[in-house]
Amino acid sequence: MAVDDLNPLAANLGKIMIESIWNTFHRQLLNFILSKVQNKAHAEDILQDVFVKVMKSIESLEDEQKLQSWLYQICRYAIIDFYRNKDKNGQQVAQETLDALISEEENHEQQAQVSRCLIILINELPQNVSELLIDSEIEQLKQKDIAQKYNISLSATKSRILRGRDLLKKKLTNCCQFEFNENGPEANCANNCGCQ
Repeated sequence: MAVDDLNPLAANLGKIMIESIWNTFHRQLLNFILSKVQNKAHAEDILQDVFVKVMKSIESLEDEQKLQSWLYQICRYAIIDFYRNKDKNGQQVAQETLDALISEEENHEQQAQVSRCLIILINELPQNVSELLIDSEIEQLKQKDIAQKYNISLSATKSRILRGRDLLKKKLTNCCQFEFNENGPEANCANNCGCQ
């Protein structure tokens, strides 16, 4: 049953929820998709397809805490579909590309947990650095744009972001132990920071 099949109040709430998801995640998802397809027009088309799927299946999401992971899963499948369709149209796609996208699925839940934890820890920082860190690290805005958004100088923006990163690093090291291997960092988090 689609959101629109429910009573008008429920349909309106569903539209508000989709709009909120769009406002919160569309930049992150677009950057993720763009990193995989290397073409902005294709990435925007895929993102549009992703949000059509989100609108059709939002009620299947059982745990709000897994929203970000669920969105990235939909993105990965949409990217895989994009490459498979490209292959059917006579453009050869490396199997390694598809295999890499599929293997990302396995690591994504841990990454989503770390991302949720980072947001919690960033929000615990002083407001004058937390807002800038969210824009810089989560939303991936350019520092110049952040400076304009908060009407502060670029050097003050860089300084606050750097200070915020230092404070965040201290919080993270109190909460988690990081080990580095050939795949990058692996976190072994103790529930010292309340983010699990």
